[in-house]
Amino acid sequence: MTTKILTKTLKRLVLSPLTALYAVALVIRHFLYDSGVLKSRSGAIPTLVIGNIHVGGTGKTPHASAFLSILSEKLGGPQHVALLSRGYGRNTKGFRWVLEDSDWSDVGDEPSLLKSLHPLHSIAVCEDRVLGIARIAKEKPEVKVVVLDDGLQHRALKPDLSVLLIDSERPLSMSSLLPGGDLRDLKSRASKFDVWIYTRCPSNDTLPKRSKNASPQHVFSTYMSSSSKALSTVKKDSFKSEKPRVLAVSGIASPERFIDGLLDSWTVVRRQSYPDHYQFKSKDISDWVTCVRSEKLDGIVTTAKDAERIKPYTSALKGIPLVVIPIEVKWHKKEALEKRVDEWLQSTIFAKEIAKRN
Repeated sequence: MTTKILTKTLKRLVLSPLTALYAVALVIRHFLYDSGVLKSRSGAIPTLVIGNIHVGGTGKTPHASAFLSILSEKLGGPQHVALLSRGYGRNTKGFRWVLEDSDWSDVGDEPSLLKSLHPLHSIAVCEDRVLGIARIAKEKPEVKVVVLDDGLQHRALKPDLSVLLIDSERPLSMSSLLPGGDLRDLKSRASKFDVWIYTRCPSNDTLPKRSKNASPQHVFSTYMSSSSKALSTVKKDSFKSEKPRVLAVSGIASPERFIDGLLDSWTVVRRQSYPDHYQFKSKDISDWVTCVRSEKLDGIVTTAKDAERIKPYTSALKGIPLVVIPIEVKWHKKEALEKRVDEWLQSTIFAKEIAKRN
């Protein structure tokens, strides 16, 4: 047994009493909603809700970006598709529009990144999703669909189409609940969602064994690819070396996965990993500069999400090249996914909701 597996096993064993309590709390909560004691309501606009059962690392942000593009094409333009997020990690409360010049700390790093990728889409943050959708409907009457990138556990909202992201490298069957494991919700909840998408899948032929509760035509797969959209003025081909020597910086849910993915194109001399949504400090940037200077590195490579939190310190990098690597979703069978979206957009429920507002 490897050290990593042994450590994970011991963690589950030690934390099993707390895991059991968490499971009981989830069962009670879902029972209250399912029985109608706690109410779930549909939004004022049809909603497509994306989420996961694992804690982070399944690719919600790039998938939300992909659905914004798909729906925009089908509904006649970005003005008809909005995105609503909780805005995790922000220092504000309540409803707030995300603008191109918004400070990420006011709206969250993920909404800020999505706004930079989709400047023509209306993007907002609000911890109360039902209230947030109502504000969008009132202030942006041209919006026909709202995409929510983190709303599957927000049961006060009844989604019109729910999309569950499952990391193909972390099968649900091999995972357990918090705090012993990395599941934020019960495995049984997976059967409640309309569409499953296995992320980081090498090919559509390597899908994990499907649950008997999942309809095959509603199961899709994706993989991640470096985006063609440039978020940085520094390109790899601007370096003299074929494999530039760099410091890799990452503060996302699975930083090592990102950094390991750089090795084919970059010589990663130093790695600096932080917790997800980490708020960088002046000392962090100073340490990077010292590292790059002392090691005579070519620059710093980071993720698009991290770049949003680095922006306030750009001048402190003192001319050191910062390479931003955006990630976008690629579909193994995009036609099948688009067919499912078309079916939803043409459904009676969706048509009635649109008619109700016109």
